[in-house]
Amino acid sequence: MIKSDFHTHTIFSDDCNTPFDEAVSAAIKQGIEHFAVTDHYDPGFPNPDFSFDPDFDSYFAAMNRVREQYAPSPDFTFAAGIEVGIREGETDRINNTLSMFDFDVVIGSFHCYRDIDISTFDFRLTDRNKFLSDFYEYMYRMLSKYTNYDILGHLTVLDRYAGEDLSLDPCSEIIDEILKLQINNGKSVEINSSSFNYRMGVSLPRRQILERYRQLGGEMITFGSDAHNPAHYRSHFDDSLELAKAIGFKYHCTYKNREPIFNSL
Repeated sequence: MIKSDFHTHTIFSDDCNTPFDEAVSAAIKQGIEHFAVTDHYDPGFPNPDFSFDPDFDSYFAAMNRVREQYAPSPDFTFAAGIEVGIREGETDRINNTLSMFDFDVVIGSFHCYRDIDISTFDFRLTDRNKFLSDFYEYMYRMLSKYTNYDILGHLTVLDRYAGEDLSLDPCSEIIDEILKLQINNGKSVEINSSSFNYRMGVSLPRRQILERYRQLGGEMITFGSDAHNPAHYRSHFDDSLELAKAIGFKYHCTYKNREPIFNSL
C-alpha cells in the first residue's frame, strides 16, 4: 500500500466541509506517513457559487500549526500544499499568492477552459471532439508559459465531465507535447484516483497517457486521491499502484520545500 496521499482538500476549499485538523488526524489514524493538504486556489473562477479563493491568513496559520506539531515525528510528515487552477490572465495573481508562503508542494490543474467551468458545462451543446482538441491546445499553451507548479494534476480531467468514451487519438500529438514539457521541466504527473469514486472506468490520466509518458522517458509520478472526505484518502490506491508498476514506473514522488523525494514502488 502506498503510504502517501498528495492531493486532499479541507474546509478551506469551497467544495469541502472537512475541518483542517480533522483531515490531518484522520490521515494519521489511517497510517498515512506522507500527507499533503492541497486546497483549491482558482482565481477568477467563473462559477459564482464557488470563489475558490481561501482565507489565506487562516490557511497559512493552520498549515504552520500542523507543521510545528508534527515536525519531530519520525512516522508522519505533513506537506503544506495548494492546488492552483491555471487560467489565462491569472498567472500573476497565482505567483503573488505562492510567494506569500513557503509551500512544500503546488499542484497545477485545469478546472476551466478559458471562462468555462468544465464541471457545469453541458457537453451535449457542443462538438465534444473539437472541445477536447481545443482544451488540450489551451493546456499546452498555458504550460509552455507557466511553470510555477510541481505536479500536473488530473491531466485528463475532461473525462470526468465529457465522458471517457472520447478518443484521444486526434489529440495525441499535442498531449505528447504536454508530456514532454513535464519531463523537460522536471514536473510530476499525478495518478488521480478520484475517477473511481466518480464511477468512471479509467484513471486520471488514462492508462494510454501514462504509458506514453513512460515511453517518452517520464519517471516522476505522484498518487493523489483528490479526497474531500477522509473516508476517501488513498481510495483505490491499490489499483493505481498496480497500474503504475505494470507500466514500468519505479518510483513515486513526495515533496518537501518544493523538491521531489523519490520513493520506491
